[in-house]
This record gives sequence, C-alpha cells and structure tokens, in this order.
Amino acid sequence: MSSSPGAGVNTYFMLMSDVLDGYCAIFKRPEGMRDIHKPGLGVRMGDAYPPGLRFQMAKEEKGLKIADIIPNALGYLMVSSRMKGLLEQHAGIEIEFLPFTLLNHRGRVAREDCFIANLIGTQDCVDMARSEGDASEFNPRRLVFVRRLALDENKVAPEAKLFRTTTVPSIPIVRGDLKDLFEKEGVTGPTFYPMGAEVALTP
Repeated sequence: MSSSPGAGVNTYFMLMSDVLDGYCAIFKRPEGMRDIHKPGLGVRMGDAYPPGLRFQMAKEEKGLKIADIIPNALGYLMVSSRMKGLLEQHAGIEIEFLPFTLLNHRGRVAREDCFIANLIGTQDCVDMARSEGDASEFNPRRLVFVRRLALDENKVAPEAKLFRTTTVPSIPIVRGDLKDLFEKEGVTGPTFYPMGAEVALTP
C-alpha cells in the first residue's frame, strides 16, 4: 500500500457512523467519567480515565448487533476490538485506546472488549475560505455545525492516514487508502463524506 495519497479529488473523507438496521448505538455517558470532553478533542486522558466503565446501548435503538465503529451521540470514535487491531496496524498515528464494557438494553454485558479510540492531537489544515458552517462564539476557527469542510492538503502531514482537524476535532478525517482498506476488510458502521461535499453535520 502506498504511503502517500493518490492524485485526484476526494483524497480525504470525514468519518462518521450512522445507526444501521439491527445495530445498537450509544447515547449517554456513564456516571463517574471525568474530563468527558477530552476523548472528543484528542486530549490524552491517561489516569483520568477510570477503569471498569460501562456504556449502555441506547433504548431508543432496538438493534443488538455491535458495529466495528459504534454510532454514538458523544462525539467519540468508539470501536470494536477488531477495529482496534486494524487501527493499531494501519492508522500510523498515536491513538489512546480507552477500554469499556458495552451493556445491552437490559443492563447485561453484551461485549467487554470495546474501546474509545482517542486520536491524539489535531492538525490545523482546514481551508476556512472554502469551508462553510456555524462558528463557535468562543472560537471563530472552531465550527459547531458543518455544511462543507475543505482541507488545505498542503498542510496535511504526508504520513497522516487518520487525524483530527483543529477546526472540527470530533470528526475524524481518513485518507483514501485507509478508507479503501476499511472497505476491503468489511468494517461495519462507517459513513464516509468526501471533503468539500455539502453536508449537514453537528460535531
């Protein structure tokens, strides 16, 4: 596999996860989780992440199947152990994997080996002139609603296959060759939006 992206449009994609029929989702954080913003912003949790955390399947979504990328309303990248292995082998970046147990709708253990994949750090590579969205009132370079997100690819680290942007850190960006690998491996759960496409996303 090439270490650099190929030429052409749609080299990079926003990585999201939609709830599929028959699959579960996570809507709430468990009690006892401190610094809840950090795993969505690329800030290391370290010892602040308590052991033994349990997230529960949202009762609003009746599916029981667990996707490799678990849809959630928390702004986290939540993954299966299989996806963890793929990221460790192919993502080429520093990722802090925060383990948790997933409970079913009745509070019983559905899977013990799930993880929040905290992509450490961000890249300041969004082309604000070509991007559209609602800016944060506290930080005009942070978008809280995205209509279009464009990259200045000259500012993207050449080795970056998966990363966060400083502008919208809770939406991971995946390079085309890594996206292709996910699809080849049959990864369940991801939705890919081409960079620069018209969208309506709330990070």
